[in-house]
Amino acid sequence: MLLCRTVRFALSPIEAAHLNSPKNNAYAAWPSAQGWHASISLEVVIAGEPDPRTGYLISIAEIDEIARRTALPILDQSFRAGGAQTLALKPVAEALNSELPFPLQSITLIQSNFLSFFYEVSMPNHATFTQSFEFAASHRLHCDDLDAATNQKIFGKCNNAAGHGHNYRIEVSVRALIQDPPKVRLDQLEQVVRQNVIDKLDHKHLNTDVASFAKNNPSVEMIARVCHDWLVQPIQDVGGELVRVRLWETEKTSAIYPG
Repeated sequence: MLLCRTVRFALSPIEAAHLNSPKNNAYAAWPSAQGWHASISLEVVIAGEPDPRTGYLISIAEIDEIARRTALPILDQSFRAGGAQTLALKPVAEALNSELPFPLQSITLIQSNFLSFFYEVSMPNHATFTQSFEFAASHRLHCDDLDAATNQKIFGKCNNAAGHGHNYRIEVSVRALIQDPPKVRLDQLEQVVRQNVIDKLDHKHLNTDVASFAKNNPSVEMIARVCHDWLVQPIQDVGGELVRVRLWETEKTSAIYPG
């Protein structure tokens, strides 16, 4: 079984975290925010068998205590030094693994709603970072070889002849070697995604303006696959490996490729 626990921190660029301050609002962050700060989350994933009596693998309070005692000082120092986030991942994982009573599988450092860094213990020299982007586009779901009634039955309002629009959100996950300076910089990834995806799709009618969808329905599944294929080589050219693309059509619907 895997158990996941998220611990939240508030890091100050000026002074070290107050490790002895009261835990008044651990839901938001601890240590508490002091002026301008960075609120980050650390997801810890461990594996093991729950105790048959208690049903617990480990108390989440114990995970929190270990994370704050071992990971927080490393993250705090890295934040104030201004180093690459990926450089802190391996030391944090090693510190956690030395204290946790069950094997650590992975950690995810969540810097914001738009950027996160993933580290697997089984791949100690690599990190995967995920950045979010958005674009607005319209499309129509329609199959030319089906009659109007069948198209309407399958696609409903999405078959509207004039099309309809979405504010799409795309998450791009890239794996790279951990090194200083970083193998792939965030600004490089953002430029690659802008040039190869956003500029091609933003404020376009996908059926008529994008050649890839001239004969293929621009469903959320197909858009995710096309975006992935557009990005594989450009990301490789800057030193990374495209792991996956996740495309959100609405807050309730997304497609991940490869799955």
